[in-house]
Amino acid sequence: MKFLRIMKFDFESIIKNPALLISNTLLPLILIGLLGFVTKSNYGNQGMSSFDYYGVTMMVLSALLVVMTATNVFMEERVKQPNTRMIYTPIPKYYIYGSKILSTSIVGFICLDSITILGQYIFQINFGGAFLIYFLILLNALVFFSSCFGVMLCCLLKTEEKASSIGQLPIIFSVVLGGVFFNIYGLGRIMSTISNLSPVKWILESSFRVIYDHNLNMVFPVTLSILFVAVLCVLVCQKTFRTEEYTC
Repeated sequence: MKFLRIMKFDFESIIKNPALLISNTLLPLILIGLLGFVTKSNYGNQGMSSFDYYGVTMMVLSALLVVMTATNVFMEERVKQPNTRMIYTPIPKYYIYGSKILSTSIVGFICLDSITILGQYIFQINFGGAFLIYFLILLNALVFFSSCFGVMLCCLLKTEEKASSIGQLPIIFSVVLGGVFFNIYGLGRIMSTISNLSPVKWILESSFRVIYDHNLNMVFPVTLSILFVAVLCVLVCQKTFRTEEYTC
C-alpha cells in the first residue's frame, strides 16, 4: 500500500505540472506538424509523406525525452519533500526510485500511445495500420527505458540539474546519428556506417520495416534489447541509491 501511495503521489505530480504535460502531449504534435509541413516538398509521391516520416521519428524522440520527465519527478523539490517523510518510515529503498520509474512510464504510455493512435486515425499519419500494435510495443519499451535511464542518472548524479544536462548528451548523439531529423543515408557511406552506433537507428529501422513492409523480424530482438538495458539501469539504481543522500 505504501508503494502505491508513493506512486500515486508521483503520478499526480507529473499530471499537475504543465511543462511536463506539454512536453509529453503538445510538443510531439507541434514537431510533427512543423517539420512535416516544412519538408513536405522533399517527399513527393513515394509512399511515405513528410508527415509519415516525422510522425515516426518525433514519437521516438518524444519517448527519449521522457528522460527529462523522470529526472524532474525524482529530484524536483516539490516531490522530494513529501518523499523525505516516507523515507523515514520502514520501507525498502526501491519504493522511492521504483515509484518514479513506474509513474513516469505510465504517463509516457498514456500520452504517447494516445498521440500515436490519434495521429493514425484522425490525422492519417501512417503508423502501420493493422500493425500499429508492433510500433507501440517498440515505443513503449523505449519509454520504459527512458524512465529507468533518467532515474538512474539521478541516483548517480544526485541532482536534477546534472541529471537533466548530462541526460541530454546521449539523446542528442543518438537522434542525430539515428536519422531522426533527416535521413542519414544522404550524407554518404561513412556517415551511414557510423550511424550504426546509434540505438535509435535500429529502433527507426525496425519501426519502418513494420510500418511499410510488415516485417516483424527486428521488432522483438530490438524490444528485448531495450528492456535488457532498462533492467541494467534499474540494477544500477539499486546499487547506487542512498536514502540519506536523497534527503540532503
